Amino acid sequence: MNQLVQSPVSPSPVRVAICQMALPAYRLPVFQRLGEQDGVDLTVFSDSGRGSLPSVPACGAFRHVLAKVYHWKLLGREFHFQPAHFQVADTGKFDLLILSWDIHYLSLVPTILLAKLRGVPVVLWGHGYSQIPQALTEALRNWVGKLADGVLLYNRTTARRLLSLGFRESRVFVAQNAIDQSPIDRARSAWMADPERLAEFRKLHGLDPAETVIYVSRLEPSNRVELLIEALQRVRQSRPETRLVIVGDGPERAGLADHARQLCQQDRIIFTGAIYDNEQLAPWMLSATLFAYPVNIGLSLLHAFGYGLPVVTSNNLARQNPEIEAFIDGETGLFYRDGDVADMTAQWLRILSDPPLRERQSEQALRQVREHYTLHHMLDGFLAAIGKFTPPDRRKPPASPLPE
Repeated sequence: MNQLVQSPVSPSPVRVAICQMALPAYRLPVFQRLGEQDGVDLTVFSDSGRGSLPSVPACGAFRHVLAKVYHWKLLGREFHFQPAHFQVADTGKFDLLILSWDIHYLSLVPTILLAKLRGVPVVLWGHGYSQIPQALTEALRNWVGKLADGVLLYNRTTARRLLSLGFRESRVFVAQNAIDQSPIDRARSAWMADPERLAEFRKLHGLDPAETVIYVSRLEPSNRVELLIEALQRVRQSRPETRLVIVGDGPERAGLADHARQLCQQDRIIFTGAIYDNEQLAPWMLSATLFAYPVNIGLSLLHAFGYGLPVVTSNNLARQNPEIEAFIDGETGLFYRDGDVADMTAQWLRILSDPPLRERQSEQALRQVREHYTLHHMLDGFLAAIGKFTPPDRRKPPASPLPE
């Protein structure tokens, strides 16, 4: 009698929990792709937002659970507590936890210890450094990182530094931070395919793309936006038609407008307010010749590259965010000496007065976000960390390459 041959049972998916302060729109694409992976069952826990960073509704390939984060200020520092940390440290619910690597979470270390007792691996995801390092906090951060089963970083520079500090190579993973460039590509293509519409926009706002500098981000003290206004005053001594467009909002808005009036530059500066939609932002970006960001640049760098804009920013790497690794001085823009307005002015003038240089840097900027700093590469970092802590009998063959 013939025996019934059963097909092999597919291993159950790895249940991954990610806990964050918020679920911002720029994180949806990578979480969506991660949740779409065969063998990954993803749940993201986050509060409804933090400050100017709101959470957005999740849909499709992963679940989103609202998880309150409580905040306290003590001795000039802010501390956080997320009860969901303890809820996810349960082998009956999850197989792997990815938690924010932030030692200001009072619930972080207890959760790592609880997870160890229960046999749930923990990976800490974060910058891995402070812009203003202090010996005690650096030592504590590294101790917590080593206490966890692994760390997931935004760039390779930090990974190399942690390896030199004794982190085990098998427990250090890199998910190069990236944004979804497809909305940028669509908006950019739509406006460039309609030159008359773009010309009308430029005429309406008095913009000459050869003489326009743009900044796009929050107007926060740490970004030193006032330096742009001071640089504009100097640039206009030799290029009087130069204009500055400041896109964004924040606590510095009124002060920056006052600063512009004090320097008699208010007629050459456009404050647009915050713009989040790429269709609305694209004509501003396409009407500029360079993107200027004094210091503390992050994902805005990749946003600028997506529009083919060279960037001028500070050479003080310690005061930049991890995305600065995508910047190549002389190839995707120019560094200026941190805090030196005269040198910032000189770098602006180099790009404004040299169209071939600007064109070369524009091409390299686009290449960076189309070939290297992509969602696919970021996803690879997550999958490497997940794969490391997936039992062999539950691992699946690598997925085919994802389209960009």
